[in-house]
Amino acid sequence: MGKFSAGRRAGFTLIELLVIIIILGILATIALPQYRRAVERTRVAEALTMLRSIYDSCERYAWENNMDSCVTALKQRRIAFQKLDVVAKGTYQGTLALQTKNFLYGLSPLGFVGAEATRGDYEGAVISFNGQTFSCDAMGAKPPEGRKACVVWGASTWNE
Repeated sequence: MGKFSAGRRAGFTLIELLVIIIILGILATIALPQYRRAVERTRVAEALTMLRSIYDSCERYAWENNMDSCVTALKQRRIAFQKLDVVAKGTYQGTLALQTKNFLYGLSPLGFVGAEATRGDYEGAVISFNGQTFSCDAMGAKPPEGRKACVVWGASTWNE
């Protein structure tokens, strides 16, 4: 048995603790942006699903009311959110918009449905769906982070 083995205390030195703290700081610096990006992509996946549901409901409404398509119903302004069979936790903003926690969904007279981000770094960025293609426009988003919205969300245009 050595001279100091019986009296030595078990524990970490100050240098060892500092090294651990530095390593954890580096890992957090790397992981936090990836986590925020994953959260944002989850919000967008929710919006894409909701846009498809809104559009499909619009198609059903048009068919039930003897219109040839959702695009026709939107262009003729013969549709309102309250008439669609879409269930979402939010509040109606007039007849053409629905506000949820993360997005403002709208029915456009140009023939598509859209969702504008209403919170977070990408507030103001818009996703639209015309029945076949999702597209992204970050022009209304607050700079400089808003310009990155389409990249973070996955692409500038989604084709099916």
